[in-house]
Amino acid sequence: MTEPHLIDGTDDNVDGSHGAAADPRGWVLPRTVSVSDLGPLAEPISEHNGQAIAVKPLTNHPGWLAKFYRPDQHPEDARRLDLLISAPGTLSEPDRTVLYAGTCWPAARIHEPGHPAVGCVIPMAPEQYRCELRRGEYSDRRFVEIDWLAKSDESIRGVGLPPPGFAGRLAACRQLTQLAAILESLGLVYSDWSFSNAFWSPDQRSVYLIDVDGCQPQKMPDIHQPNWADPLTPPGTDADEYTDRYRLGLLVAKCMTGRRDAHTFHTVAASPWQNLPVVSEVLLDMLLATDRERRPSAAQLNQALNSGPYLRTMPRPTRTALPPLPRQPIPQPIRQLPAGAHGPVKESEPTPLKPAELGTQVGWILVLVIAVILLFVIASNH
Repeated sequence: MTEPHLIDGTDDNVDGSHGAAADPRGWVLPRTVSVSDLGPLAEPISEHNGQAIAVKPLTNHPGWLAKFYRPDQHPEDARRLDLLISAPGTLSEPDRTVLYAGTCWPAARIHEPGHPAVGCVIPMAPEQYRCELRRGEYSDRRFVEIDWLAKSDESIRGVGLPPPGFAGRLAACRQLTQLAAILESLGLVYSDWSFSNAFWSPDQRSVYLIDVDGCQPQKMPDIHQPNWADPLTPPGTDADEYTDRYRLGLLVAKCMTGRRDAHTFHTVAASPWQNLPVVSEVLLDMLLATDRERRPSAAQLNQALNSGPYLRTMPRPTRTALPPLPRQPIPQPIRQLPAGAHGPVKESEPTPLKPAELGTQVGWILVLVIAVILLFVIASNH
């Protein structure tokens, strides 16, 4: 892993003036292109999703996409995209290979007269991240979001995917944290760590990060996702590397445990991974540390997931309490069913009488009333 450093625009090729960028993904193109340079575009595969108004495949370049931004993008976006496109050149060769293989890293900025950042060219996620998902009698081939790792093996098996087991979950989380550590080493904030922004391949036990063209140096507007809010990043303030650490820790905790509520925290606290003795400690410090700046880094979490040590500063970070577990519904007692009856009957619900039974009861009541009247008549005559 490279030493942490900030992208500062000092790379000679940052403005594309040196022509083509060496890219191992199968297509070498200039770092800045016009829409006309791309050739014909196919129908959009996505529209009005986040910062993009459309994502269109390039007809003449299979496996590549043009991502077009909303017209209200920040004026500095052109410079920011150039920095991102150049960033892999500052990495070691192993880290650069990991980044290209595990993300849809932008390859070129798309410009038009008067609009320096119309969009960017990105690779399409590899086919290995598509699987057939079975739902009842129907099935659908689609990209598998990492969301599925936050479910039990039984749920995963139920849609026709091979259950990951501990080994599969660990492999995916190792790669996820490796990518996060590379972004952190570049001084980039991603902010959007959540279920919907990474794909998972059950067969390859790998992950693929998308929407990385939205990364920004040092800080960026906080991208709000329900259930992913950092309790120590006040609403309305920017997300930074410490926000990223919380959300990454939460995503890894959910994927490792197969849980997605307060049970996630309690399962981590129970330290279920005996062959990874410090993972629980790292995750709890990322999620519960009262000082956000003492959250462990992505590299520390990756090291722990690879059976490495946890070299934390002393004294140990103080933590908040574990969140309360959700209340379990109180089971209602059921009574023994009569022979031939179907389904449970709650204790508080009287068993309704059948019409024949109701008629018999009414008849006996009438007989008793007549008998009482006759007794009064006989008594009065004496």
